[in-house]
Amino acid sequence: MSAALALALALSAPAPLPGPVFECSFGAKELRVTQEKGALVYRYGTKAKAELRIVADAKSGRVFYHRTLYPRGEDQTLRFVNGDYSYVVFAHWTAPPSNDIEFGVPAAQYGGLIVMRGEAIISTRICKQGGDMVEWPIFKTLPTDADNLTPPV
Repeated sequence: MSAALALALALSAPAPLPGPVFECSFGAKELRVTQEKGALVYRYGTKAKAELRIVADAKSGRVFYHRTLYPRGEDQTLRFVNGDYSYVVFAHWTAPPSNDIEFGVPAAQYGGLIVMRGEAIISTRICKQGGDMVEWPIFKTLPTDADNLTPPV
């Protein structure tokens, strides 16, 4: 292979993914959402053992995305479906009021997990560490959830 061809192939290859889509800790348990090829992978459990793993893409009908933008903030959710259960990964971010920036008021950010059976909420857990979600290109391919399920804290 010529050097020019090798360089062209290297430049046309997709950039490596920058890390997890979402990651947080609830103490001994952790939640991690990653992208593997064209699918999102939901993993919940301890570092040593996954208690639940869901692999879903846009065509599967098992993952949905929602984003609500506010002046100076946003909510994002990824809802993974497994039978009658939904696992809603959420992230909320709000900038401090503009007049409080000079007083060192921090932005408000939290994330977590809502577990639902049908329409009923079974549990809501807020991350002890982590919980940030940045919009990824794959989100644009996912079916949209109509409702913002991010809980107020």
